[in-house]
Amino acid sequence: MAGAKDVVDRTAGALGWAGSVSPELDWAAVEGWVGTALPADYKEFMSRFPSGVFRDVVRILNPVQDRRWSAAFRSDADSMLIGVRSLWEEEGGYPPFPEPGGLIPFAGDVAGGSLCWLPWTADPDEWHVVHLSRSSYRTRTRRSMTAVMRELATSRSERNVLGWDLADTERTFEPF
Repeated sequence: MAGAKDVVDRTAGALGWAGSVSPELDWAAVEGWVGTALPADYKEFMSRFPSGVFRDVVRILNPVQDRRWSAAFRSDADSMLIGVRSLWEEEGGYPPFPEPGGLIPFAGDVAGGSLCWLPWTADPDEWHVVHLSRSSYRTRTRRSMTAVMRELATSRSERNVLGWDLADTERTFEPF
């Protein structure tokens, strides 16, 4: 199985992205206000990608990039958690973090949906990814964050966590 750095490098290559990030903040501070440790592959991913948009479909904010993006990440995560809570209270499914087994958002789609970790185990490196659309459609994967992002970077059909046909979507990463 490929390591996180290899998956991140292949994702960047698929998108034509050669850049990297020099973080201004440290992960201990981010994990402190999130309230839990975060997956190592996510940290590796964020060492390569700044805040930006993947293929014009997924918006990801880098919480260690600098104070501005950290604040934006926090604000987005708080908003997404409100949506997760609403969906949970209305329809059941997954609760929001910090409820036990609660979803932890890390990115959003351009239609208002959320990509979240499902902390089904105490080890964050084993967490799966769940996509929640605005219309309450849920997709649970058994893959890591980097595997899901690689899938989105290379998808040529609807076979991806979003279920969107990406065949005609340009393979790019655009930093903000």
